[in-house]
Amino acid sequence: MINYKKIFQIRECNSNRPFRGKIENFNFATPEISRGEISLTEIVAVKHTMGRKTLYDIIWTTNAFPLIVSKRVIELFKSNAITGWKTYDVKIYSKKDELIDKNYFGLIITGRCGYRDYSTSSIVMDKIGITAEPHLKGYYFKDDFWDGSDLFMSNPDKKGEAPMYRFCSERVVQLFKKEKIQNIVFKEVTEFTMSISSYEIGLYEIGLTEKQQIEIEKLKASR
Repeated sequence: MINYKKIFQIRECNSNRPFRGKIENFNFATPEISRGEISLTEIVAVKHTMGRKTLYDIIWTTNAFPLIVSKRVIELFKSNAITGWKTYDVKIYSKKDELIDKNYFGLIITGRCGYRDYSTSSIVMDKIGITAEPHLKGYYFKDDFWDGSDLFMSNPDKKGEAPMYRFCSERVVQLFKKEKIQNIVFKEVTEFTMSISSYEIGLYEIGLTEKQQIEIEKLKASR
């Protein structure tokens, strides 16, 4: 059985200060590329669009899906036998289209886990703004499936939809902390929460269990 306390979601830092890029050719910035479902042979141009000029080992983009990493990160992956990834070549440009650096790569995540199983999440009270509401807590995988890769993403669900959440093992978290890799944060999947109101207004078809529905009513009654 998976020890979910050692599984983490990869997230952006909530800051506009770090260098942020943009891939102007949207055909090179699709989710299928980041998931390794479409191959790239071209070198992808990533243009400075926001934040400071200083490059970090991790570069996020305004395109939402691509994640750009330095050659140093790739060398750390190789030397520490990190699994579940491959890359495509990129070049980093300034806002004036001047070449800044070519030692960066687009990260492709090839490892896989099951899509989210909402029925295994617990029910807790959490805040949306200043209001406390019932939330699902914990991101657990359908059929408890994970292929064991250090970097991985969910398989498509029954509708064929595949969320772009990126996950990693504790090994990756420890490696990044040891090497002081910045501009990235990690959150335990057991702490992942989602508002029940999103379900109630039909944004998600999550099929709450009877036990979960009872817990929601108890929490609402206790407010």
